[in-house]
Amino acid sequence: MVIREAPILYSVDLGECEALAALKPEDIIATFASALERAGATVVQTLSHAYPGAGLTSVLVLRESHAVLHTWPETGTVNIDIFSCSTRLKSLEAVNELSRFLGARQVSVQEIPRADGHSAGVPSQPRA
Repeated sequence: MVIREAPILYSVDLGECEALAALKPEDIIATFASALERAGATVVQTLSHAYPGAGLTSVLVLRESHAVLHTWPETGTVNIDIFSCSTRLKSLEAVNELSRFLGARQVSVQEIPRADGHSAGVPSQPRA
């Protein structure tokens, strides 16, 4: 019997991001995409919107699924969600890189197992 690992959604809150207010949206977007690529993702498409005088939302459509980043420069807060059905994607490596880049003094990561749509009838198990 083949048992697959359950896909994981990483829900990340970064706080007290000291570098955030000084960064340009295009630099954040480029670092977001390159951090995911270095972690093993293949970026298929990027869609981003910078809110004038406020934050940024950036969505990466990945061959492995998706990643989303939201910033609030006025409070130094960044939220990131990374979802992948591939165990090859090292999401936490990307989170660590982004945390350093943004100067985060607080990092909270939740790992949320999700249903596996690929393996109907094949049981999945949570990651150890």
